[in-house]
Amino acid sequence: MAGRHIELGQVDDELAGHNARLLAHALRVAQEGNRLMAAAADRGVPCSEADVATLRVLLFNATYIRDIGRTLGGMLRCSAAWGRLPQPLLLPPPAFTLANGRQLWVGATNIVDSRIVGDMAAYRDLIVFTAPDAFDGFPEPGSGIDAKLLTRDGAHVYRLFGRANDLDLDLARQDSADQGFAPERRAWACAPEGGPDICVVSRLCSDAWFQFPARVLSVAGALALAFLAGLCVLWRLHAGSAKTELRKAILGGDIQVHYQPLRQLATRRLAGFEALARWRARGQDVSPSLFVPLAEAMGLGRALSRRVTSQALRDLHQRLRDNPELYISINVSAADLKDAGYRNFLMDAVNEHGLTPANVALEITEGTPLSDGHVLSMIKTLRGKGFKVFIDDFGTGHSNLNYLAELQADAIKLDRSFTGAIGAEDAGTLIVDHVINISRELGISLIIEGIETEEQASYLLARQPDAVGQGWLFGRPVPLSEIVAD
Repeated sequence: MAGRHIELGQVDDELAGHNARLLAHALRVAQEGNRLMAAAADRGVPCSEADVATLRVLLFNATYIRDIGRTLGGMLRCSAAWGRLPQPLLLPPPAFTLANGRQLWVGATNIVDSRIVGDMAAYRDLIVFTAPDAFDGFPEPGSGIDAKLLTRDGAHVYRLFGRANDLDLDLARQDSADQGFAPERRAWACAPEGGPDICVVSRLCSDAWFQFPARVLSVAGALALAFLAGLCVLWRLHAGSAKTELRKAILGGDIQVHYQPLRQLATRRLAGFEALARWRARGQDVSPSLFVPLAEAMGLGRALSRRVTSQALRDLHQRLRDNPELYISINVSAADLKDAGYRNFLMDAVNEHGLTPANVALEITEGTPLSDGHVLSMIKTLRGKGFKVFIDDFGTGHSNLNYLAELQADAIKLDRSFTGAIGAEDAGTLIVDHVINISRELGISLIIEGIETEEQASYLLARQPDAVGQGWLFGRPVPLSEIVAD
């Protein structure tokens, strides 16, 4: 029974982690569509050449949206992908309409080309088409998880994963603590009140291996041994659960920090380092894409960020003092920027090691809500103190043109997905050139991630000699002891 309790606890933890990741991803998809429609609203004459060009620029900077268009009287008139249509096309009836007036289509046939199937969302005279692969990777392959994205009242379904038709959301009853030893485990999570009306409910079945024959349970010696063994297993597995281990690693200082160099493209001269969190659990490296979201879901995101910042400044303070032009870049989350004490923490950290704010670059990560006045105020305050501000993963998710204009950053970091497309995909290469032109016209520094070949470096050097490069060509992330002196 003790062993079964432990196993089911691990299954519940797995479901909770899956729900946190899926809900966060669904919010990114929904918010990107909302941002595109907000950016495209009231942009001159609808479906004019200038308007279609604007829609295309917005689309270039989207990750999960494949098209954006304008409607009138329930008819699609133009879009970024198809241009101005010769004849307006009638929209099918929506699957459902939200309280805010947004109409949604789920698994709908594309209006222009019936071979394309995907989701759509419309508001007023704008419509966006979600990419068919927007949710690839959910649930994780081999996990056996069934899941459903739906509204809080359960009346409308956004998307199904696995065999989830009979999976219902009951906010009043579904609690992992109330499921006892039931082999079918369920868990749910919802977006905060006031935001998008999105919830996720998931299910995972665990075989009921603990049902032993009655004759085994009648043997007193076996009962005593099973009880003692169960206590040992309970202690061992609880101590080794993912959440417990991660909590101990963050609070106990077992998170490692590796450093990846950033170099000037023209001279290959060192410009700085990016500090990257690394974690080994049970002898294996755990991907940051797994443990960082888990830490944030556990409320430990700020503790992890501060641990990395303190360690990075402690490790590199002498190098930074010897060469004041160098900087260390650190990823900053929305939770950090909402913390009123974060500014004092940063100032104390740089002063403690005899550094200046100019030695530190803050990478504003994807998902940072600039609509939050406290967040935007904190960013501007830190920049006013002398800290550099970079927009990370530019060209994906939140990092669109409106985001850039509002933030007034010192540099933008072009996402590695576009660098890998150089020479291989015309669209990716076009976006790289587009971002280079943006940085040049606005006088903003450009950092290009994911440079792995000399061909990529040569292409970028020819177009933006002043850019800074980051990638395996210039150096992989390594611990402090393996940094090569320049």
